[in-house]
Amino acid sequence: MLVAALAVMVGAAKAAAHPALATVVNVRLVSSDGGPLVEAVVTHDALAYALNDTSTRVTDPQMYALLDGPRGELAAALQDGRERFVAGFRILADGKALPLQLIESPTVDRIDDWLRMAPTKPLPCKMDFVVRATLPPGARSMRVRAPEVLDNVMLSVTLPGHEPAYLPLGPGEESPGFDVSRLGTQRPPETLGFWAVAWRYVSLGYRHIIPEGHDHELFILGLFLLNTRLRDVFWQTTAFTVAHTCTLTLATLGLVAAPPTIVEPVIAASIAFIAIENLLTRRVHPWRTAVAFVFGLVHGMGFAAGLREIGLPGSQLAAAIIAFNVGVEGGHLTILALAYATLGWWRNRPWFRPRIAMPLSVVIAAIALYWFVDRLA
Repeated sequence: MLVAALAVMVGAAKAAAHPALATVVNVRLVSSDGGPLVEAVVTHDALAYALNDTSTRVTDPQMYALLDGPRGELAAALQDGRERFVAGFRILADGKALPLQLIESPTVDRIDDWLRMAPTKPLPCKMDFVVRATLPPGARSMRVRAPEVLDNVMLSVTLPGHEPAYLPLGPGEESPGFDVSRLGTQRPPETLGFWAVAWRYVSLGYRHIIPEGHDHELFILGLFLLNTRLRDVFWQTTAFTVAHTCTLTLATLGLVAAPPTIVEPVIAASIAFIAIENLLTRRVHPWRTAVAFVFGLVHGMGFAAGLREIGLPGSQLAAAIIAFNVGVEGGHLTILALAYATLGWWRNRPWFRPRIAMPLSVVIAAIALYWFVDRLA
């Protein structure tokens, strides 16, 4: 069991060192002489997609190998990506896929322009696919689906004269239907209800921890290893979630902000602090909960930067933020449950600390310090 836990953590350390880029799909309907046009702008990690992998899994060496290799190989990878995108991206009207016109896509020249603009921190390479389709007369419902390799998608749909609708989608998931039957009328389109929106943000928050949140997972495991009393660890994780909620809300509203160059190293440092403290003490000090709270404050600002790029549903902003944090807390409690299920059997044994808690804490500290140095570079 200890070997399995170590393997998971080493895998986390090998995760992409660059910040993962969430795919954003902005869809809007525009008028034209031939009828309503649907335009979709898909902002994504261009190099990860060219390598046919997700932004969370692809590694920096893989990307640099593509960038530093022959221009012909980069051009071929980008062309393959264009073909996969046109074949896999779907705009559907009443269940029927519409023919797509590719307007813009990553090219070698655009990659070179990106490198000139960001010579020291070129990853991830953020670029757009832009496609258009004509909405047929009498269409009642429109759905959108992105290729699965784009991973989690944040979708926004803007209908003429109405507030944008924002929804998170899982990998390859088809969106709910958007009412387009009332275009050109004064009646507002039907929208998703409160619970439908809330559930999607609960799912997004949970996925933010499991399987994507390696930093959260190591932090919660570090809390567990020093004191396995469920009540104590529960309050520490709850302090994190409360802080996360506060700064996520404030940062999403534009009231507070912090650059990723500060946020990401501080997150790594907080994990290292918890793991190193595990090696130096046998009891929980009062500052333990404070560190969890600070970690939550910082991480809330980090995730809010991604949400600000696409926005949140204005009419259901509170529901989206609260639901997201409910999902985050659910992910934390799942990590705790897994820790108790796998390691908790031996927590009262005299050899638990020297044989399990301390070796795992050493590995967590090493990974966190590696992240800290890498994120400062």
